[in-house]
Amino acid sequence: MELKGVLEELDIVDSEELLVEHWEKSEASFSSELPRFLTAETITETRTLGGLESKADLELHEAAHRIVSSPALLHLAWHCQRLLFEHLDYEPAKISQWPVLSRTLGDLSGAFYLLVALEAVPRIRAVHAELGIPDPVSRDTCHHYLEPVRMYRERYAGHFGVQPRALYWWRNHIEGDLYRLGRLEYMLKPFNGGLRAYRHRETGETIALAVDGKWFDRDGFATRADGEDAWSTRSEEREGSAVGFPIAPFGHAVDREVALPLSEWELTLSPGDRIMEVHIPAGGNMTPERCRESMRQAPDFFPRHFPDRPFVGFACYSWILNPQLAEIYRPDANMVLWQRELYLFPVPSGNRSGLYFVFGEDEVDPDTAPRDTSMRRALLDHLAADGGLITGGMFLLSEDFEHYGTQVYRGQWSAVLEGLSL
Repeated sequence: MELKGVLEELDIVDSEELLVEHWEKSEASFSSELPRFLTAETITETRTLGGLESKADLELHEAAHRIVSSPALLHLAWHCQRLLFEHLDYEPAKISQWPVLSRTLGDLSGAFYLLVALEAVPRIRAVHAELGIPDPVSRDTCHHYLEPVRMYRERYAGHFGVQPRALYWWRNHIEGDLYRLGRLEYMLKPFNGGLRAYRHRETGETIALAVDGKWFDRDGFATRADGEDAWSTRSEEREGSAVGFPIAPFGHAVDREVALPLSEWELTLSPGDRIMEVHIPAGGNMTPERCRESMRQAPDFFPRHFPDRPFVGFACYSWILNPQLAEIYRPDANMVLWQRELYLFPVPSGNRSGLYFVFGEDEVDPDTAPRDTSMRRALLDHLAADGGLITGGMFLLSEDFEHYGTQVYRGQWSAVLEGLSL
């Protein structure tokens, strides 16, 4: 079929630029056989492995029937799953803009994309089998569908589906990069935090220095060069010392140049070093104990299955690592307790970080948004008072995991900074 004809029939002609890429390749690979992800047996199997409840079957099977009955929908569904899982050069930003098909499918529009997303399950299982990933880990990793579907149901009156913006994440699963180990998920990735961390050769104390050219505001949080009261960092090696501006483990930079004699301090983490990048599935009950147990598993799991990919520690970037969360929410919240075991650092972000994950929307009205949880009430009260919501980063070096539970980086900080020269 011609793309223009498909788009005209589905009344989504404005999406041609988004969908034209690789269309001819998709058509060349199209078969008269029913695509795997639209067969009744596969739908039930993948829905089950994805952790979704059986009541999803009604809408998924009905959506599949509607798709199979419409050549235009069938060719579009085939093309979308090819773009998502076969053509990894296709930009995630375009996936997030895929059209809503409500004019053709009504309330089943989200189920169309959920069926496309569920095609990841057999691919994940095949990759995991080839790599020898334990079945419990494989099954837990497949449960990534739970949160995007929950958010969709909350926004669309209980209907099952996912928004296009959620689809790109399954690429990490089908490439065998992302794994859930207990409460948290992990990928081996290059560290891209704007800092270098140093360890004292005798005491084991750790300090991070910002890389050259980073901008911070008066509170030490990341900002733009034209931000109010913005100041920038310098970083260099001078006379046998690493010279730069410290980042406190509480998540802010310090406007004070220090020198670390390299005879005393060893570089332990730099941009580009491989780390276990932590991702935080929704679901609550993120206790420090559950986080510790998950993080204990990761350094055993990855060397066993990827022995050629050494790493230096953990890192994460998330709204959950907002260093102001203790004041915005509660100092005894599980997320805040986890923060205290980590070395927090500032990262560039907008001022509405986390709203999508808490409300399903990037922007909310504090006067009308739902206040049915303590987290939602806290964030809305903060926004109503003209407060911002930022993203934060963290690292935890492998050598320091044995001190988890002691707030090792925070406990060292005063002594470390006091002992440094200007």
